[in-house]
Amino acid sequence: MEKAHQILRETFGFPSFRLAQEEVIRRLIVENDNALVLFPTGGGKSLTYQVPALCLDGLTLVISPLIALMKDQVDALVDRGVKAANLDSTLSAERSTWVKSEVVSGSMKLLYVAPERLNNESFVNMMRQVKISLLAVDESHCISQIARFAEEMDVERVLCLTATATKTVAEDICKNFLIDPLAGVFRTPVFRPNLAFRAEVAQNANEKLNRIIPMLKERTGPAIVYVTTQKQAEEIANNLMPHGLEPMVYHAGLPGDQREDVQQKFMNSDRGIVCATIAFGMGIDKGDHIIHYNMPKTLENYSQEVGRAGRDGLESTCLMFLCATDIPILEGFARGDTCAKRDIELWLQEVALREPAPDGTIDFNQYQQSKQENGLRVNVLPDDPVQPTVLNLCYAQLELDFGHIRATTPFYTIYDLAPSRGDGWSKVMADKSPAAITIRKHWTAKASGYQIDTVSTATYAKIDRTEIAKQISIWELNGLLTCKPSQVRTRYNVDARHPMPRDIAAIKDLANQLYEGMLTREQEAIEKLRQVIEFVTTDDCLAQSLAAYFGDDNVVPDGMCGKCGFCMSGAGLDFSPTALSTPDPKQIRAILDACPERDDPRLLARMAFGITSPRLTAGKWSTYHSLFGSMDSVDFNVLVEAFDKECAKASYTRSATAVSAQPSRTSQKRSYPARSSTSSTSRGGSSKRARRGRYT
Repeated sequence: MEKAHQILRETFGFPSFRLAQEEVIRRLIVENDNALVLFPTGGGKSLTYQVPALCLDGLTLVISPLIALMKDQVDALVDRGVKAANLDSTLSAERSTWVKSEVVSGSMKLLYVAPERLNNESFVNMMRQVKISLLAVDESHCISQIARFAEEMDVERVLCLTATATKTVAEDICKNFLIDPLAGVFRTPVFRPNLAFRAEVAQNANEKLNRIIPMLKERTGPAIVYVTTQKQAEEIANNLMPHGLEPMVYHAGLPGDQREDVQQKFMNSDRGIVCATIAFGMGIDKGDHIIHYNMPKTLENYSQEVGRAGRDGLESTCLMFLCATDIPILEGFARGDTCAKRDIELWLQEVALREPAPDGTIDFNQYQQSKQENGLRVNVLPDDPVQPTVLNLCYAQLELDFGHIRATTPFYTIYDLAPSRGDGWSKVMADKSPAAITIRKHWTAKASGYQIDTVSTATYAKIDRTEIAKQISIWELNGLLTCKPSQVRTRYNVDARHPMPRDIAAIKDLANQLYEGMLTREQEAIEKLRQVIEFVTTDDCLAQSLAAYFGDDNVVPDGMCGKCGFCMSGAGLDFSPTALSTPDPKQIRAILDACPERDDPRLLARMAFGITSPRLTAGKWSTYHSLFGSMDSVDFNVLVEAFDKECAKASYTRSATAVSAQPSRTSQKRSYPARSSTSSTSRGGSSKRARRGRYT
């Protein structure tokens, strides 16, 4: 530990460690064991792997979900004289080649990559040549994928870090990364005494803006306004501008350079405002006000987002709005990943009946699978940096819950090859190895070089595809060319001891089990949403409730922070959004007349409630249809039940005219109306601990 203290002082300029940093570092470099760090946002997680990185021989590989966060940390390390770099898609070919050569030579101490990089076969081949002394997993939720990588690479020690993890999530992390749940877990309470949690009920968007505008005008520092959708981020920013405010916009739909520019301007400003989706925030350490224009989906999200406020130790206000008209949108996201049982059966047939390759593996292009009309679509919230696809979840179930397959390193189908500077290209052309000759025989000329399909080439040339990929990787690592891979294919080993079912009845039974798992996850997501509402409506200190949710029951002095909405008023917020339990038969009939499908009651319920899917989009019954979301005030399960009765009458058959269904006459994309709410802003003293409103 003496070297760790020396590095802390001389490299990072700190006189001593704080919180549990020293205990974590001792666990890694003295006890040589794995650890899980549960520190709140701003709790100094980064030092727990940056200091060990400079104490250990070999490379520290950091898995982090956001490019902006990586760049900020790398720049800060380089300024301190540390050999650190990030490897991502924004790098130039020359920079990428230099980073890889430094890694292979052993000169690099810290390398930052996104979880997706572990899908890159070339990267995995490079890592096989490197001694990974420490794998740091920073706020990434791809647990099983990264755990598999750690095992295959024989990583010496693993450090997992997160600001928000319930007991169940922490147990899952410990199980996957072989962390001792007693000696290897280091937790710091989430309570931040300088944050004031407030919540207000709003009837509509105008009420929110009328409250936000004076708050932003009076602010003394930066502010973040969190919204649910990209469209809302743009709209709110436009509504703020006429009031002398200059908000910026940030969401995943903007170009990468524009997002980076917004983040940099915000970090450099004293009073900047950003209207943003949840894509904005990781690595952000400033914010005088955090405003949730729409309530967050989970308390985990809320804790992480409000954690960006008050990092300077000064008082900060965190305001959350609850609005009845927001609930259907959020609930739609929660239900968005549940597929039709029929679609799961079709997908499972494709997987179960796939003949293994000579190496015993099966592989799939998940992008193509998800884009099929009957495919298992991707998550509807693209701004979430950690959300996996529905397909990933299904494949994970086959592996973890049923044991039929085991994921192995994915690979890319297509490689675009371009010459590097110097005489590298001539060396590629002169290479006489069998793989090199095969590549040159089958590649096709492109404007900037050549392109090769490794799968078709391997088939025609009767050569192992891995030999082709390995040869390309060798050329790239030697700086002879640059390559850009595309069309990733996930790959799985088939467990011969527990093979996939191959008869239709057994496949159907397995599909039913997968479907039930989806329904369970859907209900869990709805429960998470309900917990956010309970958080602000229960008669209890908000700081105490949030800390207790993460297992820190006694960290708030006397259980009262003295500055939250409850502590200031003596009562929880009065908010009881209700959903209709009896749908209007005329509205049901209108949906049935518009959409002729009768094989999937949830498809009809999705249209009525306003949850899109590839099949709805293909039939022109999605966002541009006038009836899409027309019944979003009705309980979703009631809608499913009502449409199930209609589908049963038709024996759950698909309409022969579905593919030729005409689009709606309306050309305007539907937006959620500002309906009147049954909620109020009353702050009476009656207990509301049992009130659950819409979710009872």
